[in-house]
Amino acid sequence: MSVATSAAYPVPDARAEVFVGRHRECDLLAACAGKVRDGQAWLAVVEGEAGIGKSALVRRLASSLEDFTVLWAAGDASETDLPGGVISQLIRRVDHDLAAPFPLLALHGAGVASANAVAGQLLLLLGVLQESKGPVAIVVDDVHWADQLSVQVLGFVLRRLWADRVLTVLVSRSEEEDTVGTLDRLVRSLERAVSVEIGGLGEDDVALVARRLLDVRLAPQLVERLHSYTKGHPLYLRTVLAEVPVQTLRDETAQRWPAPRTLRASIRTVLEQLPADSVALLEAMAVLAARLPLATVARVAGTPDPAKALGPALRAGLVRWWPEESQSPVTLVHALQRDAVYDAIDPERRHALHLAAAGVVPTGAAWAHRVAAAVSVDPGLAAELEQSGTAEAAAGRNALAATRLQWAAELSEARADRERRLLTACAQSLLTMRPVAAMTMRPQVEDCALSPLRGCVLGVMEMLSGRFPAAEARLTEAWREALAEPEPGWVAVLAGTFLATIMIRDGRGAETAEVAARTLAVGDLDPATTDLTRTMLATGVLWDQGPRSALRRLDHLPAEATEAPNDQLDSLATRGVCNLFLARIPAARADLAAVALRDRQGAGSKLGHLSLALLAVAEYVAGDWNAAESAADRAQTIAAAQDHVFGDAAAGFAAVCVLAGRGRWDEALAQIDTLDRMNRAFGSPAAETVFWAMAGTVLAQARADPAAMLRSLEPLLDRGTDGAQERIRLRYKPFWLWQQSLLAEALIGVGELEAAEQAIDALVREHDGTGYLRLVLARLGGHLAEAQERPGDALAIYGQAVAEAAEAAETPAADDDDAPFFRALLEHRYARLLVATGSGSRREAARWFRSAHDRFSALRATPFLERCDADLAAIGLTALGRTSSRVLALTERELSVAHLIVDGRTNQEAAAELYVSQKTVEYHLSNIYAKMGISSRRQLGEALRTE
Repeated sequence: MSVATSAAYPVPDARAEVFVGRHRECDLLAACAGKVRDGQAWLAVVEGEAGIGKSALVRRLASSLEDFTVLWAAGDASETDLPGGVISQLIRRVDHDLAAPFPLLALHGAGVASANAVAGQLLLLLGVLQESKGPVAIVVDDVHWADQLSVQVLGFVLRRLWADRVLTVLVSRSEEEDTVGTLDRLVRSLERAVSVEIGGLGEDDVALVARRLLDVRLAPQLVERLHSYTKGHPLYLRTVLAEVPVQTLRDETAQRWPAPRTLRASIRTVLEQLPADSVALLEAMAVLAARLPLATVARVAGTPDPAKALGPALRAGLVRWWPEESQSPVTLVHALQRDAVYDAIDPERRHALHLAAAGVVPTGAAWAHRVAAAVSVDPGLAAELEQSGTAEAAAGRNALAATRLQWAAELSEARADRERRLLTACAQSLLTMRPVAAMTMRPQVEDCALSPLRGCVLGVMEMLSGRFPAAEARLTEAWREALAEPEPGWVAVLAGTFLATIMIRDGRGAETAEVAARTLAVGDLDPATTDLTRTMLATGVLWDQGPRSALRRLDHLPAEATEAPNDQLDSLATRGVCNLFLARIPAARADLAAVALRDRQGAGSKLGHLSLALLAVAEYVAGDWNAAESAADRAQTIAAAQDHVFGDAAAGFAAVCVLAGRGRWDEALAQIDTLDRMNRAFGSPAAETVFWAMAGTVLAQARADPAAMLRSLEPLLDRGTDGAQERIRLRYKPFWLWQQSLLAEALIGVGELEAAEQAIDALVREHDGTGYLRLVLARLGGHLAEAQERPGDALAIYGQAVAEAAEAAETPAADDDDAPFFRALLEHRYARLLVATGSGSRREAARWFRSAHDRFSALRATPFLERCDADLAAIGLTALGRTSSRVLALTERELSVAHLIVDGRTNQEAAAELYVSQKTVEYHLSNIYAKMGISSRRQLGEALRTE
């Protein structure tokens, strides 16, 4: 077993090592660095087998980046369960004063915050570094061993480097299939990314290595033999050159080379040639597996003269040494060498070394050394590990808890203790939602005695494998058995939470609410778990009885969203969702924006990404389409970086709303195709079905295609008869009001007027008379009157509604909203009917056409704007829109920045909200000023208000 500490790794010095060849690879990386200097962010993924020279290549690159701030980190197999370990390594390269404003980047902060919150602060720090020091390079060696949180953070950051001078280099072994697949997907998703494949050295390079290491020139035949023997593998080559005597290499006829063997065997042969003290020092380095002071390593090794012992190890090419630093730190050059040295240590010596190591490393790393030193079961150590694992679980560090509990299981003497700890370790691993390690232990889990915990663990495994019926059966049984125990505990809560998750995905609200209520009654839950269970209860009621009833389950929340504590953010998000479904848009925006802000600050709500997606929908309805598109983009970035599976459909739907409204058909269709694939892959669960169907309906609405609207809504409809009369009802309560309005519009459009009238009547009964739905109902009522050939009634409905909307705009109520898109649809419909009927003056019709045109123009609602333009042209008029070509020339990203700046955000505040760097904000502001011919924030505000 090997252990690593979280010691700060400086950029390794490439000057002390032999480096030859790799001209193509060096040129590729140098070209990326050049593009970064010119203002583009680039990603380079360096891949190759272990020991092939990947690290040497990137060290060479780093040594050439004299004008860059280089942040270097290395993953380690023993630190994969240390949340944020790689990110904290990167940050230790930064001046303390520069890093101080970003506390989530420290190891203790990164371990509790969400990946997007940590990434947001890293983006801000990258902006500060670029501003003060120039371009930045992020290098992560052995990224296949990076912890989950750090990988998610890096993935998020890479997707948000819009206008930054940042070069990211990720180094990975090509044999790590999971990591390679993830990196390949990341490269494909980025516009500026390159893969660099590393293979063996050629014969000419092999000759150069031999000459530089041994100061001899080898004959061509010998070089060919050496190349064939090592396959050009640099680490193997160096090992062979250290193993084979120089005189043998000079003798072209010599046949005394050893038969081809593995790299590890060659390294062990090199060890046999070294002095005993050098071997002892190397053994200590292998056990410690970290960059540590030479004196510390010597203390563990028991070496009296470490300087003398170090020399032969350095000449053998096994050690890297930093003599210019205080305390002269050392470490083994490569993990393959470390493993070979470690494997060669006899058991008694290994035991002693681990015991000595436990006394010099930090407490966290000491656990692994104590475990490695154990030669048999150790009930006392097992109990300590269980206690430590339980504490880590309570702090939310589930992966670390899983490791400690698994060690505790391995050291347990009694079967009951061993099985309890094993099952608890699996449960903690499953809670990370990346349960590969837990899945490999399934045979051991199945061998455990029957218990609620065993059933719960197997049920979660089934769920994460997509076998939902089997998962529900196991979880139901485990939940009921756990509740029946004299003192139901965390097993009942865990089983109930996952069981409710399965039920709600199918829209089974009543069952979800029952499970959540009984789980909540277990009592003694921590605040965060209590809030999550309350959220599940309210969500079940929402699907069963509707959002009004669900709101009554959330009356424990303070009226003001800003006053809700961090351990109530999930229920606050649910309240925001209920308000959104009830068309109470200002209240929904307040709740969802508060959750998004806290999540950005590191609160880490479980529903954070879903809240952001639904905030985007609320912004769309409210008429702030730039904010909606920005929020949807951020929500999708979070989902992509964090490998979310369920709940991501909301972000796709939010994106479609704006894309369709602006006529960006190809992008909207691509989103809908993704939603369709997701929906089918998950077996068409209710929530995903609602978002997918509504996305298609909104697209059809933007295309003015009522038949397509009705087809898209079909999966949400329950058709039947009431007596002899056919009826059409919606299946699902979420977004019922919006669904119903789209259904009524579609039915009118296809001529099913009786069904449309019933749909509108149902909508009126459910609507509370407030908000934007007043405009929608007026438009639908007038439209139906037109279709029923009652133009007078339609004119009266439209006229009253636009007059009331104009009056409300003059004296807006505190809890109301303007909803410019829905108002524009109403005004456009009214103007068309005025022209068609010849009612009123031509000037009156032109007034409402132009009012609608101005609102569509401000939203950049191209298809609606084009239809308005066509209607104006039909009566011989053109629009004099408020939105000039200067504003229309701005990109979506520029508009997002512009509106935040006009709303009073500083550059850093705007960057934090958008999850970008200050440099990106400054870059976009510069472009905005140039396009609009202005030079200040004040002028920008005036331009956006007047145009």
